[in-house]
Amino acid sequence: MNRGFAACTGDAVVQLNTDLILDPACISSMLELIGSRRNVGIVGSKLLFPTNQLVQHIGMTFGHYTRKHIYFQLPADHPLCCRTRPMQILTGATVAMTRQVLDRLGPLDERYFNYNEDIDHCLKAASLGFQNYTCAESLAYHWVSQSGPARFARTRESDAVFWSVWQGRYHVDLDAFVEEALLHVLEREPFLADLEFEALNLCRSGDDTLLLQQAARYWPQAIMAVRNFRQINNPDSKYWLPMILPHWLQYSPRPLIYFTDQFQQLNENRLWFQNRLRSVREELIVDATGCVVTTSELLSMGTRP
Repeated sequence: MNRGFAACTGDAVVQLNTDLILDPACISSMLELIGSRRNVGIVGSKLLFPTNQLVQHIGMTFGHYTRKHIYFQLPADHPLCCRTRPMQILTGATVAMTRQVLDRLGPLDERYFNYNEDIDHCLKAASLGFQNYTCAESLAYHWVSQSGPARFARTRESDAVFWSVWQGRYHVDLDAFVEEALLHVLEREPFLADLEFEALNLCRSGDDTLLLQQAARYWPQAIMAVRNFRQINNPDSKYWLPMILPHWLQYSPRPLIYFTDQFQQLNENRLWFQNRLRSVREELIVDATGCVVTTSELLSMGTRP
């Protein structure tokens, strides 16, 4: 990539991974955004998984010692995923910048091995006073991490370099996306603000405190008495709620808020949620990528093609 940067001569530079199918307006939309706003740094795209049309990338966020894709695996047409927005960091799978910006940033840092160099570049742009963006009109389908068996060979070393350089120099902003998602749900379903929720914490991540703090603004009593069922040592990527939670919770008349790392970890609990909706009007899932979805939404996503 750095050899390509050195060889190109245009006024704009576009960086692309090899495991992409680009929408016809993918590149032009990024360039139009650069031309329409002042002080633009690095611009990225909305990336979808090709197999299910769910969001892989619409920007990235920092939690406590973590970095995550926001609104991960929401439907492509979800309103929160259709907004062009300023971001601290974004993936380098599809990015564009002016040659002037690239000259200020310099090449990608080759101390990294195919991991973190794109985020490092974004933080350098922000530290120089540029504003990075994800462009919702720039769309591509991304197979993700198809560089071969060496793709994750040196992630620990790359993480060590990244945190040694940037620790304390980034802004924890996951809570802002959780707040945005909570407001979106409450604007659409205002009756949720009046429900007397009970909170269940299933998170493995240390970012659970950011989720709980935002939810406490609307349901303080629930967060004061949160029940912890955190699966810290559970190697499974999905959660089967009947195996984790007390059986009597399935029949509790109080609606539940489920705090988890990714809401799709719960998508194999259809019977649980269908039974719960016989007892309560609605329930919520809040996850550590900023997603806030009702359990009815989760059930409807399971019927999408």
